[in-house]
This record gives sequence, structure tokens and C-alpha cells, in this order.
Amino acid sequence: MTWESVFPIARRKNAAVIEVTGDLDIANAGQFEAAFERALTGDPQHVVISLVGATYFDSIGVHSLLRFAERLKTTRRRLSIVAPAGTTSRRVLEIAGVATAYPMFESIELAIASLA
Repeated sequence: MTWESVFPIARRKNAAVIEVTGDLDIANAGQFEAAFERALTGDPQHVVISLVGATYFDSIGVHSLLRFAERLKTTRRRLSIVAPAGTTSRRVLEIAGVATAYPMFESIELAIASLA
């Protein structure tokens, strides 16, 4: 499997949308971080990370996400996270305190709509 198929990036409005599909763990955290770099090409003002398709998400993913979020802050860009209520990804983010620090959405569409 290639990293493009695990972390596809789309452009919507003035945002880059990274979709996590499958497991996000230590084996592919580097590829997840590479997707962040690719997402910043074209200088989007917003980045949306969707965890809807994540089948496994743990502290490694949280750590990568927080490092990227800090980088976005230094360049005055905004991060939004899509992790529907009741999912494992959302629960992990709640336990880590990320759910209160960054905007959380139920869908990519709602996250994009909030940028207007």
C-alpha cells in the first residue's frame, strides 16, 4: 500500500483535507507526517484532518497531530479535526485533551462549512 492511498489529500475551498483511512500507528506515523507536508503545498489557510476512516488511532497519532497543529499555529493557519462522536478516534482525542483545544466536527462537510 502506498502512502497516498492511506492519507489522501483533497483541496476544498481554501483548505487542504487529509483523510486517514485504515490504521494510524507507529508503522506509518512518518507517512502521516509526510502527508502534512504535502497538504501545505499551495499554502492553504486551513487544514482539515478527517479520522472518519481511521480503524486504529492511538497516542502516536495524537503526538503527530499535535506537532503539526503547533506548526500550523506558527504560520497562522487553522486546524480542524473530523472525528464523529462515539468513535474510538474521538474518544482518544477527548482523553488526550485535544477535543477541547481544536475544533471538532462530525463530518468533512461541516468542517468546510465552518470556514465560511
